[in-house]
Amino acid sequence: MKNLLLSTFIAAAALVGATGSAMAKDQTMHRWTDPMNRFSLVRPDGWQIDMSGPMVALSSPEGDIALWFGLSEAADPAEAVAAAWDTVGEPAAAPQAVVPAPPRDGFEAAIAFVYPPEGDTIRQAVVESVDGRLHMTLIRGRMAALERRGAQVNIAVTGFRPSDAAAIDLSGATPDALAAEDLDALGAYVRDNLARFDLPGAVVAVVQGGEVRLLRGFGVRALGGDDPMTPDTRLMIGSVGKTMTTLVMARLVEDGRLSWDQPVRSILPGFAVADPELSETITVQNLVCACSGVPRRDMEFLFNADSLDAETVIGSLAGFEFFTGFGEAFQYSNQLVATGGWVAAAADGAEWGGLDAGHARVLEDRLFAPLGMSRSTLDFGMVAADDDAAVPHAPNGLGRRSALPLETEAALLAVAPAGAHWSTGADMARYLRALLALGGGDGIIRPDSFAHLTTPQVPVSASMSYGLGWFVEDWRGQRLIHHAGNTFGFTSELAFLPEAGAGIVILTNAGRANDFVQAVRARFLELLFDLPETHHAGAMIARAEADRRAGAWAQAQPVPPETAGAAEGRYRSGVLDEVTLRREGDRLLFDIGEFAGEVRVDPQRPDRWIIWDGPLFTRPLVFDPVAGSLVFGEGAARYVFEVVR
Repeated sequence: MKNLLLSTFIAAAALVGATGSAMAKDQTMHRWTDPMNRFSLVRPDGWQIDMSGPMVALSSPEGDIALWFGLSEAADPAEAVAAAWDTVGEPAAAPQAVVPAPPRDGFEAAIAFVYPPEGDTIRQAVVESVDGRLHMTLIRGRMAALERRGAQVNIAVTGFRPSDAAAIDLSGATPDALAAEDLDALGAYVRDNLARFDLPGAVVAVVQGGEVRLLRGFGVRALGGDDPMTPDTRLMIGSVGKTMTTLVMARLVEDGRLSWDQPVRSILPGFAVADPELSETITVQNLVCACSGVPRRDMEFLFNADSLDAETVIGSLAGFEFFTGFGEAFQYSNQLVATGGWVAAAADGAEWGGLDAGHARVLEDRLFAPLGMSRSTLDFGMVAADDDAAVPHAPNGLGRRSALPLETEAALLAVAPAGAHWSTGADMARYLRALLALGGGDGIIRPDSFAHLTTPQVPVSASMSYGLGWFVEDWRGQRLIHHAGNTFGFTSELAFLPEAGAGIVILTNAGRANDFVQAVRARFLELLFDLPETHHAGAMIARAEADRRAGAWAQAQPVPPETAGAAEGRYRSGVLDEVTLRREGDRLLFDIGEFAGEVRVDPQRPDRWIIWDGPLFTRPLVFDPVAGSLVFGEGAARYVFEVVR
């Protein structure tokens, strides 16, 4: 599933996400230009702007996030940043990391400064340079606030631009047909970069002009094995499946079985969230717009996956509170999207108690079967018995990916409509062809239905918004529609330009491989429009930083034996149920039942531990021997466990 949780490097992540050439057209963003016409920035709706100081300041509606933007003529970025913090009256400690970041369009270079946490307060800075001028962004906020309004921070950071920034404008451009040498170059790029990005294998499909122009497997299905990845190999596609869920919903709307503005309770009478009034008014569309203000709560289905079904997950929504108002900030909730899929099943005749099976049936009947996607499924048992299914791989503390048991991915069945789909390169090429055919009126849904799915509902960055199951981006003046998918051991991407009539599918058997799929997508777009190869240099900067972080994780030491012995036991949370800390030789394991991971001391914060391998890699833990408690996670996703021994 798409992981949009704030990372430690929120500023650097924001830079990577800003490839568009124009601000997304949305009433919740406001462009402001410096009176001297040196730069402009974007103010998210509800944020306050203060131009009285030497730097322009933005503050969140609650006042718990502050952003500052300005210019410096200094030659040294580190000196410029230190002076900037002093200028705004918030002197900062020395940064714990200073790392290059991929430069955005309009800039020549970028550097991110990451500071030690101050309690639950996070500070970061970004310096972007062009023509000898330094454009500085300062970020300070409480972690929970940054999680609540991270998308709005991203909007502001990606909207900060030089007024005279040069940008390639491809508005209205129609690319020529990709030549054989272009397709060979794309294939060579994938093949040559598998090892550099630490991937066992990948499958890539390109569709242009209604035809599949490239469909090829690369690498192997499992590390250490010889079985090749092929166009018919099954891989998990994660949140790319959300696009299928909303497309099926659109088909039911066309058939009159469902309405986007219909209250969810009219279909599922027991539906409820924490707010009784919202429980009555939330509509079918609200479930899949990522604009409702519901925070991400993935741990609550992952920790209990073995005991959950559709009806139980829907019941759990009764405890869901909302961070922000509807349409105010992008918030990604897998449980809400899954409920959208189950609503579709109920609208198609599934009874309460059979919503999981009903959703699988409606997906097969209304999407997979009509398009001939015979190897696409939600049936985990079918995949487990398949001799041509890829093995998932995930990163660990040694800085390289290793195989995960296939059963690990079964945890996602708890929210199947949100991203437990399996498919193949060949099937996804069929899906992409059908999507590109929508403009001609002969697709699987009507053009007006797809226009509704891709109408922006909430901004994600200065150039990208979220529709209903789709990201909609202004890429150099072209409309780019896409969605990525992340599971524990697979990463995927589907992206297409409807006006240009071309698109790409990228499937991999490696978790957290977004850098690779983004690099392949960028190379495809460069070849499509005959642009110079520029993205790869930025991708290598990001990859070098990933290698640096991996080196830091590799230094993590095992929990001392006496501390591990004191911590060993069973712990219970009112939300995540029961977990176990147990020793296996010299290793201390955090075991949630569905899977386990080794615990080590965080090399950057010795007062806490991290999960050092497995699906929960890098998640923090804090053990309090006096209170007999264990804290998992941080910020809004912080859960307290009490010892039960």
